[in-house]
Amino acid sequence: MKINDEVYGRHEIKESVLINLINSNAVQRLKGVSQFGMPDEYYHKKGYSRYGHSMGVLVLLRRLNANLDEQVAGLLHDVSHTAFSHVIDWVLGDPTKEDYQDNNHLDVINNSDLPTILEKQGFDYKKISDLENFSLLEREAPGLCADRIDYTLREIEDSELVKKIIFDLRNLSGQLVFQNVGVAESFANEYSRMQKEHWAGNQARARYYILSRILKEGIEKKFISVDDFMKTDNEVIQLLKKSNDESILGKLNLLQTSLEIIECGEGVELKKKFRYIDPEVLVGRNVILLTRISFDYNSFLKKEKQNSNNYKKVKIKGFN
Repeated sequence: MKINDEVYGRHEIKESVLINLINSNAVQRLKGVSQFGMPDEYYHKKGYSRYGHSMGVLVLLRRLNANLDEQVAGLLHDVSHTAFSHVIDWVLGDPTKEDYQDNNHLDVINNSDLPTILEKQGFDYKKISDLENFSLLEREAPGLCADRIDYTLREIEDSELVKKIIFDLRNLSGQLVFQNVGVAESFANEYSRMQKEHWAGNQARARYYILSRILKEGIEKKFISVDDFMKTDNEVIQLLKKSNDESILGKLNLLQTSLEIIECGEGVELKKKFRYIDPEVLVGRNVILLTRISFDYNSFLKKEKQNSNNYKKVKIKGFN
């Protein structure tokens, strides 16, 4: 199977287990699940799918010489995402933790076509579903891992910087490190910028809030059910549209506009998970956290952590 990834370029996959998993219903569904939480027509930025991200994580792990078990885990790490990705945490979970998907990962895999595929190829699907087994793929924040690296690279507009980051990464006995302090700092600054300007920006938070209200209303009025969240974004949207409910359609129409958000200390409280990174850097024979090397980044990160505790209350024009 030949793929052409927008970040890593052309790549060939020959392992039958990976090809069968890529073609599985569980992985193919991710083509209809937006990384940013909703289809482009309802969001303020052009997005990409969880499928694209999952394939990117797989290719990145292959570039880093991860073993086949970890490659499989990387390909499947997002199959438990519901429609609308982390918007579900505003509906059924906690938006400051964004762990609904993680908490249901094994159950979703267990109820999919994946165990049959994996067991036929001699893989233990329960081991694969436990991401703590795979240090290149996933690490607790603020550690460096393939998941965080891939979704960050997909938003960096400077193609030369993307190349530098990919080239500089090293797999040091199962630990991802940068070899150059400057590259590590550039990556960390880009990650922080995205957190501030996009992931936890007013537009993203407001849109998550409005869509979560739509979804809660749809559940309460029985237009959709919790089980429907294992469909794609557009399939759930179509169920909501078919309701012809004036309140729901009005809110969907509002999401298609450029939202006017007024910070006024009252109204809607917009909570969101604080994402940050403190990458490890190989200096000589030692692995050192960037915050211990870069005074500027250390100071910046401390300020951002403090600011993250101040939840914003805003008014969204046209939203009641």
